[in-house]
Amino acid sequence: MTTITASGTSTSYTPAERATIRARISIESPDRQRSVSISTQLHTALLARAVQLREHGDATWHAAEPLSTAAQLRYPNGTNKPSVTSHLTTSTISVKLANLEIVALIVDEFTRAGAEVTIDWALTEASKREREREARKAAVGDARAVAEDYASALGERITEVVSISDRGVSGTHYNAAPRFAAAMSSEAPAEVTIKEITVSASVEGIFASHA
Repeated sequence: MTTITASGTSTSYTPAERATIRARISIESPDRQRSVSISTQLHTALLARAVQLREHGDATWHAAEPLSTAAQLRYPNGTNKPSVTSHLTTSTISVKLANLEIVALIVDEFTRAGAEVTIDWALTEASKREREREARKAAVGDARAVAEDYASALGERITEVVSISDRGVSGTHYNAAPRFAAAMSSEAPAEVTIKEITVSASVEGIFASHA
């Protein structure tokens, strides 16, 4: 009997099924009340849109981080006494879209409203689990094929799988780059391409072969 150790991998590429849009609101003004007021108005509008998308079935989830305001300071003439130069109010609205046909539309809406937008692409949990199962099976098959090649070179054949060690399953979720900026031209609609999700599995197997 000969013992053969072989590694196997598998990688699949599947178009994303969900797009989580994150709209970051960031309003800076010398006047604190103005900074808070404009941010609140934009935050309320984007949150209402996210809720509407869920009610219409275009989104499956949404979340809103509360507004936060911080004073922007400077230290004039190298002194240790700061002075307030402006106030920055920030918040984030997130919405997970199931209807990918409207991703570009929503990105356009949010950026034109004045937010900075990023996108995180993903599969549904059910699809992710299925792709992972498929990747594991294919990785084991790949390891066995390698072992069979070695066994054949020795004039033998694989008769037993002694052990399989899982090296892990990985999935890649992409962020859209560059960020969709609030200052984009009113004449230039957002261009969004649905990303592919990569799922990979890797194993190491020990196989027994006989003549």
